[in-house]
Amino acid sequence: MSDGPLAALEILGESRSGRAWESLPEIWDAYASERAAGRSPFAGAVRAAARADRLAQAFAVGYPAALERLLPGVQLPSALCATEAAGNSPRAIETTLREDGEGYRLSGTKTFVTFGSLAKTLIIVACAGLKADGRPEIVVVQIPAEREGVSVEELPPTPFVPEVVHARLELNEVPVLGAERLPGDGYLRYVKPFRTVEDIHVIGATLGYLVGWSRRVGPTAELLPELSSILIALDALHDAEPLDPRVHVALHGCLERLMGAVQGEGFASLLAASGEAERGRWERDRSLLRIAGKARAARYDRAMQALS
Repeated sequence: MSDGPLAALEILGESRSGRAWESLPEIWDAYASERAAGRSPFAGAVRAAARADRLAQAFAVGYPAALERLLPGVQLPSALCATEAAGNSPRAIETTLREDGEGYRLSGTKTFVTFGSLAKTLIIVACAGLKADGRPEIVVVQIPAEREGVSVEELPPTPFVPEVVHARLELNEVPVLGAERLPGDGYLRYVKPFRTVEDIHVIGATLGYLVGWSRRVGPTAELLPELSSILIALDALHDAEPLDPRVHVALHGCLERLMGAVQGEGFASLLAASGEAERGRWERDRSLLRIAGKARAARYDRAMQALS
C-alpha cells in the first residue's frame, strides 16, 4: 500500500471498533505494520496512535517515527543520546570520540536519554575535537545498544507520561566502527533538525490519538474538523526541510491551534463523555504539550526574523 497525501486522514473513516493499545510493544508493533504497508513515518505514527489510549502512547510512536525520518533504516526502538549535564548545545557536549586504529573509542555520560533502557540502537552525539575556528566538531555515531562499554541506568518515572522511560548512559571506551560514524556535521545535520522533526511527528501522533479518542467516544461537531485541518497542515510539513524558517512558522501555528482545540468546548464535551480513567490520564499527561515551550518560542522568533 503506497502512502498518499491524505494517508493520515484515513483514520477518520476507519472502524471505531477494537481494543485501544495499552502498552509500548503493542503500539510499536502497530507502527511497524504501518511502515511495512508502505506508510511514511508520519502517516504510520498518526495511524498507530489513533488506537492509543493515552498521550504517552502517542509520544512513544511519534518519537521513533521522527528518528526514522531523520535516519532512514534505523533499527527501532532507538534513542537519540544528546543531553549532558550542561545541555545539548555544541559546547555542552563533553562526550568524546577519538580515533583508535581503523575505528574510534567513545567515552562520556548522557544524563537524560528518552527510551534509553529500551533501545536497540543508540544514536550518540559526541565531540571529535576542535575545528580551525575553535568551535567543537560535533559528530554522531550509531551503535547497537548492547555494545561493550555501554552502561544504562533507568531513571525514576516522570510525573507525566511515566510510561515514557528515560535513562542515564555511561560510555566507557566504547569501540565504534568506522562505518558507524555518520556523515556530515553532527549538530547541523542531526541534532538541530531533530527538534523540528520530533515536534512534527509527535504532534501528528497526538492528533491521531485525539481523533481516535473522539471517534471511540463519539465525535463532536466542533472538534473533529479542527483536529483534521491541523493534521493536514502537518502532513504537508513532514517531508519539508526542517531548518527552513517557513516550516518553523507553520509548525508554530499548528501547535497554537492544537492548544486552542484542547481548551475548547468540543474537547470539553469529549472529556465529559469519556471514562474516568482516560480523563485522568489526559490530565496527568497534558503537560507534555508544553515541554520545550521556551525553545519553540525562540525558534519561532528566529524564523519570523529570518522572513522579515
